[in-house]
Amino acid sequence: MTEYLSNKIRTISFFAILLVYLQHSINFTGYIDPGSLFIGQGNFNSIIQYIVGYGFARPAVAVFFLLSGFLFFRNFVLAKTFEKYRSRFRSLFIPYILWNTIALLFIIGLQLIPAIQTNIASFYTGYLPGRTLQEYVQIVINHGVAFQLWFLYDLMLYALFAPVIYLAVRYLSLFLIIPLCFVWLFRVPLPPLFSFLDRGGLFYLIGAYLAMHPISVSAVASKKAFSLVGFFWGTVLIIKTCIAFIPGSYTAYLPMIDNLAIVLGLLTIWFSYDTFANSRLIFWLGGQAMFTFFIYAAHEPLLEVMKYAGVTIMGNSNASLLVFYFIVPIVTYVFCVGVAKLGKKYTAVLYAILTGGR
Repeated sequence: MTEYLSNKIRTISFFAILLVYLQHSINFTGYIDPGSLFIGQGNFNSIIQYIVGYGFARPAVAVFFLLSGFLFFRNFVLAKTFEKYRSRFRSLFIPYILWNTIALLFIIGLQLIPAIQTNIASFYTGYLPGRTLQEYVQIVINHGVAFQLWFLYDLMLYALFAPVIYLAVRYLSLFLIIPLCFVWLFRVPLPPLFSFLDRGGLFYLIGAYLAMHPISVSAVASKKAFSLVGFFWGTVLIIKTCIAFIPGSYTAYLPMIDNLAIVLGLLTIWFSYDTFANSRLIFWLGGQAMFTFFIYAAHEPLLEVMKYAGVTIMGNSNASLLVFYFIVPIVTYVFCVGVAKLGKKYTAVLYAILTGGR
């Protein structure tokens, strides 16, 4: 791997984490799925949050899985599968257990504070103090508090089935990838076994394919390519937002349009690095990229607590919700980066364990 490609992957991974912050900070509604409609709920707050948090930020998961698949299988050989297992135990399993435990203890600690006990008791986790040890173990294993860690959970499963994935992608090649792309893009109904495709599994397979086959991912995209794909991405996001908020006969196509937007967004983000490679923005992103894993693992449930506190204190008017939509991820990021810097400087061993050696 060239230094340019390595820096590109690190920078884009960090940028994708910032997009996750924007997606998780949505506060005008709860969980949004690809077919969610908001007919009659259109206002400056909901529309801005939707097009930013569930539009521009939407490709983040696809980016993570594609890059993870590429990096895992870049030099993969079946004979060294158990070496991969050992490395992923350190880089995935141990941080997964530790961060889930930290998140659980954090919420329990908040819910035991008398001054906020009444308010925080109705948090999305439910009231956690006083539960059985078995329930706590289940919460840790199933990322019941630090829900963002589902990504690590899926990566561990993919690592476990690495030999199967390797053989399938290497020898079936495009005969596997193309049909799965078609199924995913057009939302073809499939048995529950294939639900992993919607969780980012398709992009993990595409990343594995790019790692195994002679396709240059190091090629520098032109500014024209970036502008063209970016234009189409923006156009599709506008169409998607209109369908979600305006009554019409095209609502059934919303999930497919959402998938198309994810693909265009992924390409735009990938091409954008080549366009702005020498800019101050890329320089700043690259400098912050060393903290990517920490700010990913640490930001929840902290961000949810801040959202909850903001709405409780300032109310839920459209203006206050929109202000907090942008303020909460910024404050969360600054706090997480500050803790990461202190941890890396003063508790290097603990920091290395928490980040899986990253």
